[in-house]
Amino acid sequence: MDMSRRWRIERSRDHYHKMAKSSGFRSRAAFKLIEIIKRFGVIKEGQVVLDIGAYPGGWLQVASRVTGPKGLVIGVDIRPIKELGKPNVKTIVGDVCDEDLHEELAEMLPGKVDVILSDASPKLTGVWTTDMARHEHIVRCVIKLANKLLRRGGVAVIKAFQGSELDDILPILRQQFEVVRLFKPKASRQRSREIYLICMGFRGYWQGESEYKLGDAK
Repeated sequence: MDMSRRWRIERSRDHYHKMAKSSGFRSRAAFKLIEIIKRFGVIKEGQVVLDIGAYPGGWLQVASRVTGPKGLVIGVDIRPIKELGKPNVKTIVGDVCDEDLHEELAEMLPGKVDVILSDASPKLTGVWTTDMARHEHIVRCVIKLANKLLRRGGVAVIKAFQGSELDDILPILRQQFEVVRLFKPKASRQRSREIYLICMGFRGYWQGESEYKLGDAK
């Protein structure tokens, strides 16, 4: 059985996929963010939220509901996101590792953001070491963006994968945030090695930020 057919069969049997369809969410990932919010209170009414890797828009839908009409949610992805019809949601096409995008976001935002979300993943090759290197590169780009746009005391929720990537990223985040917790939502597939880094209490600009290189991952 080819991989795409296996994926379609697994998805058709997936409890959270069925729940997403019945609840009007664009992806099963919406339930991951719902659980994270219930557990850690990472998003509140009236806040400004930046969602990286937002396609197809499941996290945007959840963040829009929580922030309410006084909030603002901006979704970023390399793919266009179909209009959600929510007045407090804006979307932009762009690559988080493109510094021109960082400047564009800074111009469209009313100020610093309260929360940065990242459920972003690279296009997978099937080669674990390559895929993890590319994902770590994305995470580093998200961290660099946070240094520019996240307010002091702000929150970041970042997807990572257990293994060497986590070992490299955690020390950086623990310098930047007062609290960093690791959490795997129930909606994550059991076999998946994904884990979410719940980062709270942003300390502000980190001196090591200048060490980041935004070129292609090796």
